[in-house]
Amino acid sequence: MRKLWLIPSIIVAPIVLIIAYSLSAYVVLLIIGYHPDAIGKELAQKLVQNGDDVKECMQIIHPLPHLLSPSDGEQRSNCVYEYASLTKDPTACELLLPSDYGWSCLGTISGKLFAGRLCTRSGALDHIKVYCNRDSEGELTIDRPQIEDCSQYQREDLQEWCYGARTELLNGVHDCSHIKRDVVYDYCEYSYALKERNPQFCSSIKDKPRREFCEFRVDMMLKYP
Repeated sequence: MRKLWLIPSIIVAPIVLIIAYSLSAYVVLLIIGYHPDAIGKELAQKLVQNGDDVKECMQIIHPLPHLLSPSDGEQRSNCVYEYASLTKDPTACELLLPSDYGWSCLGTISGKLFAGRLCTRSGALDHIKVYCNRDSEGELTIDRPQIEDCSQYQREDLQEWCYGARTELLNGVHDCSHIKRDVVYDYCEYSYALKERNPQFCSSIKDKPRREFCEFRVDMMLKYP
């Protein structure tokens, strides 16, 4: 009989030890300020709701390996990314720089701060495609639009896009003064500051959050070339 009891004891004992270790480690980690087994995006939402610092994201840890879930590092990065996206705080993204994920983090904030532009573009100077949404004067797509003479466009949204594109893409050009819509104007000045790699040019941006984002974004460009 003793031998029969010995076999299941050998099997169960390691499992009990693992569970005991996991529970004790979980409690100890909580006490010293870590977030054991936290899910990055969920923790970020809690941090924002409670007004806590984004650096709490770096306290995510798994007491035991999770083979089928993101690693500690991935959960931390997801937490920072979500926190930055929710708060529109670009300084949070620096925790991820100079990785591509960090630049993507800044890009997400940029998209939110400069949302509302009627026309946007894709592609480089040799193959531009411009899109204008239906909130403008009807949805429009132009392949290879010209940006040499913005007055050729009859639509005001296209004219303003053109001045912004010239400022962003052409050397020695700064045409933001021709733009009336605030968000388009601010994006034009932001593009100019990036092009010139000079945060002082962000001072012309009218909206304070966009101006501060511009200054930080250019500083990061210079810090992580």
